[in-house]
This record gives sequence, C-alpha cells and structure tokens, in this order.
Amino acid sequence: MSQAHPYQDFLHELAKPARYVGGEFQAVRKGWQDVKLRYALAFPDLYDIGMSHLGTKILYRIVNDLPWAVGERIFAPWPDLEAELRQRSLPLVSLESWQPLHAFDVVGFSLQYELTWTNLLNMLDLGGIALRSADRSEEAPIIIAGGPNATHPEPLAPFIDAFVIGDGEQALPNLLATVRDGRAAQLPRREILARLSALPGIYCPALYRADVVDEGGFTVVVEPLEPRAPARVERTFITDIDNWPFPDDAPVAAAEAVFDRMSIEIARGCTEGCRFCQAGMIYRPVRERSPESVLKSVLGAVDQAGYDEVSLTTLSTADYSAISPLIKRVARELEPRNTSLSVASLRAYGLAEDLFDDISSIRASSLTFAPEAGTQRMRDVVNKNIDDGDLDTTAHRVFSRQWRKMKCYFMIGLPTEQDEDVEGIVNTAARMRDIGREYKREAMVTVSVSSHVPKPHTPFQWAAMDSLDEIARKQRILAVGCLREGLKWRRHDPRTSLLECVLGRGDRTLADSVEHAFRAGARFDGWDEHLQFDIWMDAFAHFEVPLERFTGRLRQDVALPWDHIDVGLADGFLAREYKRSVRDRLSPPCGKPVGAQVHHTNVADATADERKLVCYHCGVACDLDGMRQERLDFLTQLGAEEPWQPPPRDTKRPERAADLPPREPYRGPVYRYRLRYTRQGAEALTSHLDLVRAMPRLLRRAGLPLRYSDGFHPKPVLAFAPALPLGTSSQGELMDMDLTSWIEPAEVLQRLQRGATVGLQPLAVEHVPLDAPRLGAALRRAHYAVRVRPRDVEDVADSCDHVTVARAVWRFMAAGSWIAEVTRRGQPRLLDLRRDVIELRLADDGRLLVELDLTAETARARPREVVDAALHGLKRAPVTPSDIERLGLVTAAELQLEGGVSAPA
Repeated sequence: MSQAHPYQDFLHELAKPARYVGGEFQAVRKGWQDVKLRYALAFPDLYDIGMSHLGTKILYRIVNDLPWAVGERIFAPWPDLEAELRQRSLPLVSLESWQPLHAFDVVGFSLQYELTWTNLLNMLDLGGIALRSADRSEEAPIIIAGGPNATHPEPLAPFIDAFVIGDGEQALPNLLATVRDGRAAQLPRREILARLSALPGIYCPALYRADVVDEGGFTVVVEPLEPRAPARVERTFITDIDNWPFPDDAPVAAAEAVFDRMSIEIARGCTEGCRFCQAGMIYRPVRERSPESVLKSVLGAVDQAGYDEVSLTTLSTADYSAISPLIKRVARELEPRNTSLSVASLRAYGLAEDLFDDISSIRASSLTFAPEAGTQRMRDVVNKNIDDGDLDTTAHRVFSRQWRKMKCYFMIGLPTEQDEDVEGIVNTAARMRDIGREYKREAMVTVSVSSHVPKPHTPFQWAAMDSLDEIARKQRILAVGCLREGLKWRRHDPRTSLLECVLGRGDRTLADSVEHAFRAGARFDGWDEHLQFDIWMDAFAHFEVPLERFTGRLRQDVALPWDHIDVGLADGFLAREYKRSVRDRLSPPCGKPVGAQVHHTNVADATADERKLVCYHCGVACDLDGMRQERLDFLTQLGAEEPWQPPPRDTKRPERAADLPPREPYRGPVYRYRLRYTRQGAEALTSHLDLVRAMPRLLRRAGLPLRYSDGFHPKPVLAFAPALPLGTSSQGELMDMDLTSWIEPAEVLQRLQRGATVGLQPLAVEHVPLDAPRLGAALRRAHYAVRVRPRDVEDVADSCDHVTVARAVWRFMAAGSWIAEVTRRGQPRLLDLRRDVIELRLADDGRLLVELDLTAETARARPREVVDAALHGLKRAPVTPSDIERLGLVTAAELQLEGGVSAPA
C-alpha cells in the first residue's frame, strides 16, 4: 500500500481528490532541511482554475530556482474538503510535501478577483494562521499578496503583512531574501516588515496611518509611521521580459484544469487604452517576448510535458507586433507533433487578412471577440477604436472561412449609456449573424453580457455603477431582443458585480465586513451556485456600510482609498481620459502609427512606414524608437520579409468546414504494444477520465510515434483496461497503444520510465500482434488484495480476526450463489456476486488481507461488494477504495501460458 496522505481516510469521498495530493509531473520536491526559506504559493480559488494561472507558473519556477528556497503550491479547498478538515481538526496542507500552511516562512496569495477574498481568509484559518496581522505571533509566516487586486488593497490591509505592487519576477526574490535574513538574525516581526517596506514595490499596511481626510468620507492612507516606508508605493515592472523566459517545465495538472493546455504569455500590457480596463492601465508599457523566446517555451513545453494543445495569450494577442508570422511559425513547428494551437484575447477589428487564414488552419470551432458596446457612441465612450464597418468586415472574414460560431462580449452599465445603446447590442449581434448566414445557414453569434464595474486606476474609477434594479431592467431589454432575433445570450449575475464594485473601491473599514462574511460561511463568491448574497448584505448592514459611497459617482476632488499606490500613470491622465469619454472622444491606440489599427506584418511595409508612433503621454516612459526597431527585429527573426499574398479563393461558393481537405487516413505500418504500469499514491486518486487525458501526454513526452485516429480532431489510438474505483491503487494496469514505427519494447519501456510520475510507473512493454484480440476482449481475470480493518468491540465472539474471516471466506466460496443488492447508476438491483468470483482467500502471510480473483470479461461484481457481502456481520470497518489494491490483470494468452492457473501478473 502507498504512503498515507494526511487526508487518506476520506480522500476518496471528495470531488476530484487529485486536487489536493500533488505528485504531478514536473512538480518540484525539495528537502525542507536543505533550504533556508519555505514559501507557499497560495491561490485562493480551486485547483482547476489555479493550475491555469500564468503568474503561479512563473513564480513557481523563480522561487524553486533559488538554491536556498522552496516553493510549494496550495489552493482553496472545495466545501467538501473544508467540512472534513473542520470536523477532523486537520490543517490545510501543501501539494508537494503535505506541510500545513502555518509551517511556511512566507505565504504568498495571488489576488486576481475580489470575490476570492473570503477564500483567502478561509485558507489562513484552515492553515492555522491568525487572520489579522496584529494577532500573529513572531513565529507566524509573513503573509504577502500580489496581483491586480494588490493595486487597491485597503479592504485586505488588516489581514496582509505586505503587498507586492507590480511585476513579481524581481520583487519576490528580494522580498524572500529579506525575510530569510531577518529570520536568521531573529529580528522582530515589525523590523522585518520595516525592511520589506524599503524595497521597491512593497506596501506594508501596518506601517501606515489611515484616516478620513475630506468630504469623500473614505478612510485613506495619510502617512507612513515608519521612516523607511515611502509615502506613495511605486509599482515595480520589468523592462525586458525576455530576461524572464516563460517556464516550459511547470507542473502538469493531475485533475483537468479549466484551460487544460499549455498557455504561453507572449506579451505583457496592452496598447488599446480601453477606459474600463484596469489591466490595460496597470500593466503598461507593452512588453513583448521575442519570437525566439516564445518558440523555445512552446516547443519545450510540448516536448517535456506532452501537451497536445498550446495557447498564445496576452491582453490583446492580435496586437503582438509579429502575430501573423509568429502563428505561421508556431503552427508549422507543432504540425508534426500533432499539437493544436489556439489564440486567446482577439479583438474584433483590424485583424490582418492573413491572420484569419493562419488561425483557420488551426481548425478551431469558434472565435471570440469583444466589441464591448452595441453602438458607435458607446464604443467611443469606452475608447474601443472600432466602428460598425470593422465589425462587419470581421464577420465576413470569420464566416467566409471555416467558422460557424462567434462569441461576442458586451457590457451594460457603462457611463452615459441609454436604452438605445443596450438595444444596439442585440442589433449589432444580429447584423453579424446575418452576415454569417450569407455564408452558412447555421451561422450563430452568441451574446455574452456582463455589468460594468468601475475599477480603480482607470478613467472610469469615478463613474457610478448601475443599481441592481437598473441592471435587471437592461437585462430584460436584452432578453426580449435576443429572443426576437433568435440569438443565444448569456448574462452575469449582477450581484457578483455589485460585490466586486464595493470591495474593489473599498477602504479599510470594509475589512470587518469581509471577515464577518467569511465567518458566516461566504466561500467561492464568484461562483453563481455558491454565492450567498444575503450573508454579504447582512455583513454590510451589521457594520453600517454606506454602499452608495462605494458604488455611486465619486468626486474628483476627494482622496480615494488607492491614491497611495502609484501604478506609473501621470497625475491628471485618468481625469483627462474620463472627460474625453463623457464627450464621446477617442484616444488612439498607443505605440502604433497614426491611423493604424494593426502592426505591419512584414519587414518591407514596416520599414517603408515613416509615420510617428502614437503616444498620448500617460506617464509611462516608452522608448518608441526602440519599439519600432524591436518589431523589425521580430519580423526578421520570423522571416516575414515581403507582404503577404492572399491565396486564390473561390468567390462563388464560400469555403465551409465540411469543404476543408480531410485529414489523410493513415495507411502505413502499425505496431501494437501492451504496457503494464502501476497506479499508486496520487495517481490512484485521479479519475479514469484524467488517466485517459494524462496517458497520451506521457507517451508524447517519451517521443513515441503514436498512430492517430482519422477525422477533424485526431486522437492517439489507445485502449485501456476497465476503470478502477477512485482511490484504489494498482500494481499492474494494462494499456494498448498503436505506433507507426517499430521500436524495441525495451526501448519503449525506457522512454516511458524517463517521463513517468512517481505513482504511474511503467513496468513492462510487450509487442502484441495486430491480429490478436484487443485488450478488452483479451482480459480474463483481475486479481485484488483487500485490507480488512477490525473494529474494537467487547464481544469477542463477534470480533473480526483471522479465524472469523477465514470461516466467512470459506462459506462464501462454498455457496452456489450469493445474491446481494448493489447500486448501479443510482438504482438498486440484485446481483449474484458468487458468479463472478474465481477465488476468494485469506492471505497466508499473517496479514488480515483478503485476496480476490474476479472474472474480467463481464466485470459485474466489484471487490468492495464481494468482500462486504462475504464478511457481512463481522465487527469491521466498511471497505473503502483505499483498502483495495489491484495486484494485476491476466489476459487469455497469459492464462494459457500458465496452464489455466490463476496467478497475479
């Protein structure tokens, strides 16, 4: 049996226990005694989401590359795990070494979304750490936080020791080194915080005085209480992100992640200047990774981890200066690896013609764009820099190729919005859908609508948010219009938007409400099914929070709770942009030639264009000449010397997905191999679906020439043995794989062993003739060992020992049939368990262990059912999946070689 996890007794009862056990491929394990500082990368949301977060991947590598530090991950527990931990008084532990949160020196939270803040408090509480900084002992971990929410941190100020403002690549190692040295010198906690506050981009709330200073009524930071702390904290940012290559060796998720692919950040920042977008403001200036760096990360991740899909992502991917030739190059490199490519965060205008052809070669089923508003006036208000002609051109280009679906994101509740602007969303989507139906009868546009939340550090930070009643009224307009036009539409819960606004524009007085909501049971507030809005309203009412102060229009002459955080924007820039917005005035995209919507896609055009690049003086110093030269260098690296020539296209009949050349069926040689492997530890706690998803990655990183199925989405040709119950380990699973080249079985085994995880270990590989029965038909027997756990009882006669278990086993085997009630697909039914049992016996090595051979052809009876039925009435604990281990599977060929004797493989 495998080493016990602290949650071993109940892991199998949880939804996706693989979220909590670690052991993933490429996870880093360091000895705690071998390092001087232990850092927990804490993500206050579910594993499924956190494993897709790019920042966590970047920081995980940075910390673990430090020879004196270890970084381990920990994610928010789902309610089922939280209930077990609280009932059993167990702590929340890390994935890598299963250490409790309070054992780390530093715990760092990534704050991506305000509605994860109660999860943050829950993780502290379950980790054995006092919620408030003032209540923590000298030995308690230093609690830090970074991410976009750190730029408006005041509602969390009493809970966080230090906020990291800006990029963390350089700031985090300096912070950790300061804590390391302070702990080594046994400095008081406050002195460590004072030293942290002297570092660039570090804000320690306890070192500042906060008070109400004007008619705005906000509690704002007034002055530092520590001379080493700056009056305003300036964000840090790295100028050349190529100095920090995107990691290609991040842990590979064991349970399926929300974005179950390798995502590569190709740039940071955005040129567009949308007035509602906080990320577009706080991540300035735009910094692009070189094509060489992107390609190295992409190919490294595919070859090392075995991903079959890669995504290029940034705030606006189409604005990457060499996006078209980059897609061409990446797609060309991925094609022989049978790896697909997706492109995230496209905008709905100005996409180069060749970019659509390149993306269409990826065989994606739909594209997503963000027009944001339904009328030209509103698009000018938000500075979207597009018009109806741009949207129509985009629709023509999309639907004239292979796509049949398009999703469009819009917002309601924007400043100066009128009902005709809301109706314009329906009209715009319907017009784009009608264009699509000129090419495809089934063309569909899905409308996704969210409510605008005014964010700090944006031109709209002073704007009011619509009331819940007003949002509901506008949503009814959309519902009626979409029903009339036959459009699909999706809405966001406006209650989450209200909470996001109150917390995002909140001050320190809201900390009490956040803690109150947490203690009342608020968790995963951003999930519609978990939002407990009444808890939040009760918390605000209890502390007499004037919600209109945080949701209403703000005066520009009052102090705001985030004024002490300097994100690099010039004084007055946001106010000027706000005034331009209410006058329906546009500000052109920065970093592009005047009048340009896209970057040039080739060296010849880029060199010939002598127009100045736009800069509208936001306060962030940009090297425009350097940007121009960098773009030329990138295009040169990718070989994009001359203008793109459109391929010949049949103008009479547009191309449809069904008209694309089908994948050529494979007609070459095929070699079948049978792999025997273990599933132990963390691997036993992954579902069969996760195994089916993970096994091709193992085969791909082993460099095996897999045979793929035919069709639009080819998959490796594999065959698996019957699924194991979640939590049941195995010493001998089987899987068949088809390869297109002959490789000696011993070499196949060696390759697989090099890329395997600790719990999934290849044991043997053999060649199987193609005319032999497939795996499912070849299986004959499954051999199990089941642990029997006695319960302490006073009545010795009814005890569970070797004698009573042996008698019960003999009675079961002597019976001609054994009818028992079992559950299948949620319904009870009667089943003859004895019919499927070949042998049931007590192990002869002195352990209280039952060995069981079942027929594998029908697989009707299950080990737990057989043992529970045979030992019915004995004083023992019920059999759980962790009590069961599959010792091996026996095929017909093996059985014949053994002369018909059943034996473990």
